[in-house]
Amino acid sequence: TIASADSALTHGAKWIEVDVRSTKDSVMYNLHDAMLDRTTNGQGFIYDHTAEQIERLDAGAWFDAKFRGLHVPTIAQMLDALEGRAYIYFDVKDCYLPDLIQLVRDKGYTDRSFFWFGQEDMLREFVSLAPEMKVKVNAADTTRLQYWQTICQPAIVEVHADKLTPEFQQYCHDHNVRTMVAAQGESLEDYRKAIQTGADMINLDRPEIFERL
Repeated sequence: TIASADSALTHGAKWIEVDVRSTKDSVMYNLHDAMLDRTTNGQGFIYDHTAEQIERLDAGAWFDAKFRGLHVPTIAQMLDALEGRAYIYFDVKDCYLPDLIQLVRDKGYTDRSFFWFGQEDMLREFVSLAPEMKVKVNAADTTRLQYWQTICQPAIVEVHADKLTPEFQQYCHDHNVRTMVAAQGESLEDYRKAIQTGADMINLDRPEIFERL
């Protein structure tokens, strides 16, 4: 929700991750799960619902009663709400890529965002449609990163803290690739370990805990 993004920024985050999924009528929303059940009062897959149906859902009460009435934001609404306040990390799960690319261009986020795709065919399509935009890849070692380099020019590589060796870090920097450590644990120790890797960025879920360090 926009409220959660606002909270992350309050606690020092510089980037906000936006999960892109589409409705049956091709409206793009920020929703992590394919199904509505966990984070809204709806049921079933988002792609089986129209935007009109999604707009009627409550996306806040499950977290805390004080957030009752919050809506699932569209991608456009997220970008408008974060204008001038954050960079955007697009986790593209399911959408019509030309529409997303056009929206990002129209909203002026081309140079203030990067994209990740869980499906390699979507990555290949994206690179052909928007070669000027930045992409992130996931890799545990140099060999895997070199594979992705045959497909695109990664701007960022995400890696688990245990896998970010000095040699891997050096290879990334030699090839103008920023390193991002995945640290989705929720303890100070998890985040301390991530900092100690020397990564350029840290991907985390609890900035209010990270802020204490």
